[in-house]
Amino acid sequence: MGLSLNHTARGGLLSALAALTALAALAALSACGGSTPPPEAPTQDSGSSSGRQSGSGMGVSAEIGALDEAETQAVFEKAAPKLSRCFEQGLRRVPYLGGEVRLAARVTASGSARWVYVKDSTLGDRQAEACMVEALRGATWPKPVGGEGLAENSYTFEPSPDERQPVGWSSDALGAPFQEALPQLTTCRKDAGTGALKATLYVDPEGKVVSAGVSGSDDRAESAATCVVDALRGVTFPSPGSYDAKVSVAID
Repeated sequence: MGLSLNHTARGGLLSALAALTALAALAALSACGGSTPPPEAPTQDSGSSSGRQSGSGMGVSAEIGALDEAETQAVFEKAAPKLSRCFEQGLRRVPYLGGEVRLAARVTASGSARWVYVKDSTLGDRQAEACMVEALRGATWPKPVGGEGLAENSYTFEPSPDERQPVGWSSDALGAPFQEALPQLTTCRKDAGTGALKATLYVDPEGKVVSAGVSGSDDRAESAATCVVDALRGVTFPSPGSYDAKVSVAID
C-alpha cells in the first residue's frame, strides 16, 4: 500500500495584497475630492464572513482569499497518516480497496474548515471517504488573506499487491437495474441541493454492491452520499462473473 499527494491552494498571497493596496489608493483619491469613487466590496455568499482592513480604514471583504502555499502543504502532509488509517480501516472491509480521492476545503478567517467534501473519488468506500473528510475538517489551517480560502488535495491509495483486483467495468454493464434505480439516485441528489455526483462501486458475483463511495461538485454532495449508497445497496445488478467488478457512474 502506498500513498501519494499533491495540493492546490487557490489565490496568490501577493495578488491578494496587491488588490487591498489598490482599494486603499482609490479610497484616498475619493477623500481628496477625486472623481473616481471607491469600488464596492465584492458580494459574499452566505458561507463567507471574513474581511480585511486597508490602510485607509475602509473595510474590504472578499469571497475568496489566499492561503499560504507552504503552510497549506504542511496541513495536508500532517493529515496524511490519519487518512492512511481511514484507508486501512477500509481495507478490512474491502481487501482490494484502492483509488484516488480528491478532497476540497473552505477555510475561514480563523483558520478552521467551514466545510470539507469529496470532490472526486475512485476509492469506492463511503466509510473511508467520510473518515477522511472528518480528518481534514478537524485540522488547523493557515489563516487566509483577503477572504476565505480554498484548498484541494489529491491522495492516491494503492491497493494491496497480495489481493486480486476487481474486474474493470463500464457503466453500461450495470444494465437495466441501474436505469431503474436512477430516479431514486437523482432524488438523493436533488434533495441535497447538490450538482452532479459520481458513484464508484464494487459488485460481487451475485450482483450485490459490496461497497460504494460518492463524490460531487460541491460541499452539499456530502449530504447526498449516504442516500446514494443506501439506494445502490438495494439494487441487484448483473453478475460480473466469477469475481467482483469495479465501476464508476455519473448521477446527473
